[in-house]
Amino acid sequence: MQLLWFRRDLRLTDNEIVTLASADGAAVLPLFIIDPWFYTWADVGKGRVRFLFESLSNLDYNLHKLGSKLYLFEGNSTDILQELTRQLIDCGYRPKLWFNRDVQVEYGISRDKNVIDFYKELKLDYHVGLNNFLQLAEKRDEWFEQYYSYQRQPQYQTPQIINTPNFNVNVPQLTFEELKQKYSHFWAVEKVYFPGGETQAISTLDSFLKSRYQGYHWKLSRPMLSQMGATSHLSPHLTFGTISVRSVYQKTKALAEELKNQPKADFSLKAFRERLRWHDSFTQRLYFHPEIAYSNRYREFDQIYTPEPLSPAKQKLFQAWQQGMTGFPLIDASMRQLKTMGWMNFRMRAMCATFLTINCGISWHHGAKHYMNYLVDGDLAIDNWQWQMQAGVTNPLSDTFRIYNPNKNIAEKDPDGSFIYHWIPELKGYTLPDILAEKYIIHSSYPQRVLDWSKTRKINGKIVSDLRKQTKQRLINQGGDEYETAVVAKETVDKYWQHKDKEYQQYQHKLTQTE
Repeated sequence: MQLLWFRRDLRLTDNEIVTLASADGAAVLPLFIIDPWFYTWADVGKGRVRFLFESLSNLDYNLHKLGSKLYLFEGNSTDILQELTRQLIDCGYRPKLWFNRDVQVEYGISRDKNVIDFYKELKLDYHVGLNNFLQLAEKRDEWFEQYYSYQRQPQYQTPQIINTPNFNVNVPQLTFEELKQKYSHFWAVEKVYFPGGETQAISTLDSFLKSRYQGYHWKLSRPMLSQMGATSHLSPHLTFGTISVRSVYQKTKALAEELKNQPKADFSLKAFRERLRWHDSFTQRLYFHPEIAYSNRYREFDQIYTPEPLSPAKQKLFQAWQQGMTGFPLIDASMRQLKTMGWMNFRMRAMCATFLTINCGISWHHGAKHYMNYLVDGDLAIDNWQWQMQAGVTNPLSDTFRIYNPNKNIAEKDPDGSFIYHWIPELKGYTLPDILAEKYIIHSSYPQRVLDWSKTRKINGKIVSDLRKQTKQRLINQGGDEYETAVVAKETVDKYWQHKDKEYQQYQHKLTQTE
């Protein structure tokens, strides 16, 4: 009996454990464990849980088409697997456990270790596969080569049939109807912006590659355009593994080959593939440095960034930021979008993070938790590292770090005000110049600015800058592995931007030739 344990790999296509476990008609018991840890975790939002449940329902539907079904168990994952294994042994089986590596949280890492130790004690076989690319040796100089080698490998074939015999187990289970009834509060949303499931993931990718990819390289930073579908909207699917990065990469690459004589299309698709690589690089980083999800990358920043409770004054600022009531329209529109849709484009996430950490002087810990409480695509590997990056913690060998000006960004990212008017209806009727001049004060319920952006940028920005200098000096003085890692990080960032500049120049040259 093959135990096929799904986690963040809720698909049948290009799934290592599905293909290997079901080979040669082996008896397979596909399962997912509704672990209370997940939906009672403080950093899990309603939209993300709903997406998970929808994905499970779709996985069960797709399994039924192959003659199988998904067993839903409920309880502590380690306890459930141990009891299930014992019952199978009592029935005369020697079960083999199949699961893909999960590196999102420390709980998952310790859970998997406990399960593996249990199987070793019983001298039972197990197989740990890869959900997506993860190089198991931390060598940055080899990373790119191995990454692209993996993405170009043939995908795992979806089986034509999965042999799942009827098996009665005395372990707490749920039917999908019971799941929906028991956790009805997770389904109670006015509108679903990101429906879950492998079927939906494939449809979303197809619609992106049909037309929505056009102009991706510049539209991805425009909040209204990205909201309307100018970005792929695949991020929740990649988070829960309802589609593999390799599937997305190969399908995108195939279209790029067809359109290689169209510079605009080729550039957009290449920019998208780079975002896929960027996505996987964060998983790699978290695997080797799980502490970065909660701790400052460099200890110097422990002076200003801690998860400790906020003072009354900072709590007031934090609540204004959470509610989209800071008086900075682009910040507030983005934060309201987050609460409603469970999503923002990357530029707005970064801008809101910088505003909270640098201008408000509030630790990234609080902002990261708020994001994870709402993001349907919440990915600890990306989210918390990016918060540290926007807070100025990372890459201290670089002399500069970015502080976004939310009002200046309006002209570039929302020049017609469509995003602002959509999410802040109380500003309709005012021109953008009037809004920036705060002419709505008294006549509208929208608030005046909670802080002086230029002043806080200068004061708090200097505090962060000084800490970066201290960190840089310490790393240089002490040398060793930490310094070498910092050097590699800076070189990687520098090479990336040099490559982007060169690539853009080549794109402009091709564009001029074709036009």
